[in-house]
Amino acid sequence: MAGVNFFNTKECEWADIQCIVGGAVCGKFTALKYGVEVDKEHLHAAGDEPISIQSGNRKYMGSITMLKGALDNLNTAAIAAGGRDATDLAFDMVVTYKAKGARALSTSSIIGAEISKFDIAWTQGDKSAKIELPFLFLSLIQA
Repeated sequence: MAGVNFFNTKECEWADIQCIVGGAVCGKFTALKYGVEVDKEHLHAAGDEPISIQSGNRKYMGSITMLKGALDNLNTAAIAAGGRDATDLAFDMVVTYKAKGARALSTSSIIGAEISKFDIAWTQGDKSAKIELPFLFLSLIQA
């Protein structure tokens, strides 16, 4: 990994993250998680030790936690597009991590995201509602 500086770089902070959902900047998100899972297993042959690790299908999943007003906006967009709610939308997300010090700008493009569920919950005394939206997506491009 020549050319990658693992030391003496400024770590990313929450204030350095920007998330664009479906082409619009989302200022009402409070948590974000996304990643990839690859189906892997040991390949065995003669003896009892594995001889390699075999790879299978890739899966992409994540979740974004938003304030209820942002979910309302997604539901409105879905209805305007002929759907019932945010689970009927397909969209791309772009997450940028601003450059700071020796750390370069980096971007994650989440392609073809679809929300799989949402639950709205309130508790007495709440000042706002944070809603976790789990999603699946088709591809992750890191730059």
